[in-house]
Amino acid sequence: MNVVVMVSHSLKTLRQSWPPYAGAAVALAGGIALITLATNMLGALGTATDGLDPQTRTRIDDLGSLFGIMAGISLFLALFVVSSTFGFVVATRRRELGLLRLLGATPRQVRTLLLGEAVAVAAVGTVAGCLLGTAVTMPVLHVLHLAGVTPVLLGMPGQGAGWAIAASCGVGVALVGAWRAGARAGRTQPVEALREAVLERRRPTVVQGLVALTAAAGLVATAWFASGMPLLFALLVGMFLPILAVIGANAVGGLLYTELATYAGAAVARRDPAAHLARDLARTSGRMTAAVAAPVVAIMAVAGSMVLAVGATADWSEGADRAALTSELVVRAKRPERIQDVPGVRVSDVRRTAQVGFGGGPEDVEVVDVSSAAATRSLQATRGSLADLHGRAIAVTASYITDLGGRVGQTHRMRVGGRSVKVRLVAVVPDAPNLWADVIVPDDLPGIGRIVRDTGTVFVRTAAGADVTATARAVQDGGAQVSTAEEWVRTVSAEARATNEVVLWVMLGPAGVYAAIAAVNAVLIGMSQRRRQTATARLLGATPAQVRRTTLWETAFTGAGALLVGGAITGFTGWLVRQAVVRDVPDAPLTFPWQALSGITAACLMVLLAAAVAGAYTLRSGEAPD
Repeated sequence: MNVVVMVSHSLKTLRQSWPPYAGAAVALAGGIALITLATNMLGALGTATDGLDPQTRTRIDDLGSLFGIMAGISLFLALFVVSSTFGFVVATRRRELGLLRLLGATPRQVRTLLLGEAVAVAAVGTVAGCLLGTAVTMPVLHVLHLAGVTPVLLGMPGQGAGWAIAASCGVGVALVGAWRAGARAGRTQPVEALREAVLERRRPTVVQGLVALTAAAGLVATAWFASGMPLLFALLVGMFLPILAVIGANAVGGLLYTELATYAGAAVARRDPAAHLARDLARTSGRMTAAVAAPVVAIMAVAGSMVLAVGATADWSEGADRAALTSELVVRAKRPERIQDVPGVRVSDVRRTAQVGFGGGPEDVEVVDVSSAAATRSLQATRGSLADLHGRAIAVTASYITDLGGRVGQTHRMRVGGRSVKVRLVAVVPDAPNLWADVIVPDDLPGIGRIVRDTGTVFVRTAAGADVTATARAVQDGGAQVSTAEEWVRTVSAEARATNEVVLWVMLGPAGVYAAIAAVNAVLIGMSQRRRQTATARLLGATPAQVRRTTLWETAFTGAGALLVGGAITGFTGWLVRQAVVRDVPDAPLTFPWQALSGITAACLMVLLAAAVAGAYTLRSGEAPD
């Protein structure tokens, strides 16, 4: 019966305390909209099934991992932001909860009260989030198609599975956030009802300290093993390490962010009384400071790290292409078989591919003449021997053999043109994604000639003593497009970088909007609890402009600390991935994605500006204290 009474009381208190919970509902709705969008995008991949060529089908299948990463980031941000928002909301009600304890409520009843409120908020936020996520799905799919990320326009999937997943996540995230907040609220003492002000605790709890130490240990261990880390593993670590670092930083955020905000405001505080007050508020209002800083750190660290990791991958690919490509010319031709007859051409290596059944699904394989590929693309074995690559044999790249789980000498089944063929793995070759596929088969593999297709790209090695310029002109006169090897590498690399940037913005753009909502929410919730402080400051002579300037300075100091932490995590990830790149390809170029990182920084500054303006607008007027 007590539980029923507390649940009934939850609905009553929710109606009376709705302003802070409105912020929690908005934060939850934004998170659920992100998850709904991600699941709808995954479901949309299944709508494109009819009339697609094998290459387009493969591109669409490859988008599954991209959208899966987006779904994971969305769930992380939702859990992260909603949990901190619920904790912040509960912290603003310490006197109310203390009064309940004073009237005889037990810790369990207090927790039940908060869980009941969370369920009601979850219902509103989940419904709103599902509707919003569904509404923006088709516009996002149109943007993806126009940007060239998807080769065809994907259709809207059925909403049953997407809504079920999003609703489950929404209720789960809300209950987890409320449970964490309720555990602290249950320890509220009755004496809190008699206090006019509560000094927030800045020292981390034992659990928070252990979380931070675990994250720090992970960073130290990663730095220790960075010099021997394979590139693929370094990229995986670079994707998940920022999340671990963000969790560790926010576990001690009440101390870390307040101290950084204090140091950031030290110089200005000596010149402006409003800045001095803002620095003190940032230091003593640990929950609000941490709540504003957390989404900024998350976006800066996760987005910045992904940009650097993707950029490092492009550097590695460009360096590997330049090191392996020994042909002087790269040609695009409609009739590539005619290039061999052009005067001055010694080796004409036509790039050809085929789609086969391998490894549990369709796989695009490289079909090569081994001697030609060795002469123009430096195709060589790091294990096994390419001399055995003929007939029923295959070679795979160093990264693919990890996924395949095999070794040189093992046999595998490959479906070629509707027939099952037993093939033997004879060699492992270096990775060079722009020069050959992960699986390489000889051009005399039984049945491969019926399904092979020319890509139109020809790698040309000129004859000894031939004039490269004259040979290129002769090839061009035959109607083909000719590039030098260096020009081709630069063009392919630039196209890959441009595509990567589009993909990253599509993945992280909605998360950035969500971070802005979360930061503004935190400021609005915190400022709503400062009306008495503001009124007292007005009574002591502070002008409305000084009050607003205090809010702006406080957000600026908090943002400076958040950008510093996020930048440090990003820099560490970039250094880690770069170590793996230069060990694998010593001559890999070093490019710094200034434009993308500047865009991320600008987005974080916009988040902080929106939070500052929201806070200043909330406190645009003051009242006399009671």
